[in-house]
Amino acid sequence: MKSVVILCGGRSRRMGKDKGSLIFKGKPMILHVLDTVKEIADEIVLVLRDETQVEKYNLILKDYEFLKIVTDKNKDQGPLVGIFTGLSNINSEYAQILPCDSPFISKSFVLKMFKYMEINDFDAIIPIWDDGHVEPLHSIYNKNSIKIIENLIKNGKKDVNSLISHLKVEFIDVNELDSSNLSFKNINTTKDL
Repeated sequence: MKSVVILCGGRSRRMGKDKGSLIFKGKPMILHVLDTVKEIADEIVLVLRDETQVEKYNLILKDYEFLKIVTDKNKDQGPLVGIFTGLSNINSEYAQILPCDSPFISKSFVLKMFKYMEINDFDAIIPIWDDGHVEPLHSIYNKNSIKIIENLIKNGKKDVNSLISHLKVEFIDVNELDSSNLSFKNINTTKDL
C-alpha cells in the first residue's frame, strides 16, 4: 500500500500566509500536490494545524473526498509533529512525506521514492544534495518511526534532523530522483509566486 502524507501546517513565517491555499497557476498550491499523487497513492493524509484551517481547506478540497484530513496533535510545533501526526494516521508501513508548498513535485519522483522503499530495508529514504543538505520533507518514513518521534518531542526536540540521526537511512542523490530538481522547489516568498 502506498501512503502519502502532505504537511500543510499553516502560515509561512516569510509570507505570513497559509501557503497551501495560495493560488499558483490558477489553483491553490495544495491542489498541485494532490493532483500529482492522487493516482499513485492508495491513501493520502493531509495534516493541518487546527480546526480553523480544516474549515478553510474543506472548501478548497470539496472534490477530493478520498483524502483523510487530520490536525496536528500539538499545534504550531513544526514539521516533526506533522510527520508524527501523519504517520499515526496511515494504514501502511510507511509514507511519502510531502510539503504543500512544492507544486512541481513529479509523479516520477514519488514513484522512484516508493520503489527505493520497497526494495530496501530502511527506516527512511531521504533525498540528499551534493553538498550534504537533505530534504527531510520530501522523504519516506517507516511508521515505526513514530515511537522515536514521540520520545524526541517529549525531550523538546522539534527538528526533523534529530529524527534522521536516530534512523537507519538510505540517502539518495536528488539528481537520481529528479534530474530537473523541480520536485524540491518550494514556494517560500511572494516573489517565488
